[in-house]
Amino acid sequence: MRRARHAKSGFRLDGEGALFRQIERSVIDLILKGSFRVGDQLPPESELVGIFKTSRQTVNKAITELAKHGIVERNRRAGTVVSWRFQERFMVPFIDVKDAITAGGHIYEFRIHARKVLRNGHAGVMWSVLPRDARLLFIEGLHLSDGLPVQLETRYVNLEAAPRIQDESFAEITPSKWLLSNIPWSDATHTVHAVNAGEALAGKLSLPAGAACLVVDRQTFLLGTPITLVHMTYPGDRLAISGTMSVNGDAARLSNGGPRGSS
Repeated sequence: MRRARHAKSGFRLDGEGALFRQIERSVIDLILKGSFRVGDQLPPESELVGIFKTSRQTVNKAITELAKHGIVERNRRAGTVVSWRFQERFMVPFIDVKDAITAGGHIYEFRIHARKVLRNGHAGVMWSVLPRDARLLFIEGLHLSDGLPVQLETRYVNLEAAPRIQDESFAEITPSKWLLSNIPWSDATHTVHAVNAGEALAGKLSLPAGAACLVVDRQTFLLGTPITLVHMTYPGDRLAISGTMSVNGDAARLSNGGPRGSS
């Protein structure tokens, strides 16, 4: 557990709505900017009362809401810390393809095909939950197992929510793992559908044209702030997702069967 330094001066109220909601947004903003990272300790409520010049009750209400959404954890001895467990709270777990591949004893590789900063609403890019001209980091990358493509990842990241991702090379960590390790999220939406690969997609995945693929589309949010939109395309005969799901309260886990043998 770490106490984040130099973060107290960054707290700001935006003047919009109830004061406890402004405090929530102020804390979240500092988490997104990297002033507080997973495992970092927030200032105690007594200090936050002075920082925000409000009552203990208002500060407590804001921290209670953040804890309810899994953004922070409260501990009598350690105080309030940015949660390690935010990614475990939802019914559809996030499985990083690298973990699935290496767990099966295969050699993993990630190749970035394209990476650039774009503006929402331009050049055919439209993420409907963000305003026009919002800055996005676009990444297209290929995940391989033993040299064979098993997932094509097409990702957009809201740079207002995750500015530090621009400095990451992804030489040692996948975009998915970086986001899960650095940016908390409170909500996610998923759609899953099948497609037959056109010539362009087939070429990227080393498939014959018309081959069956599975596509998973996912958006993640932090209390209404969009974080990332990703399209993950899997060759239908190369990656098997299997296992069991057990639900205890609001926690669920899913195991990944790893890549299948290929022909």
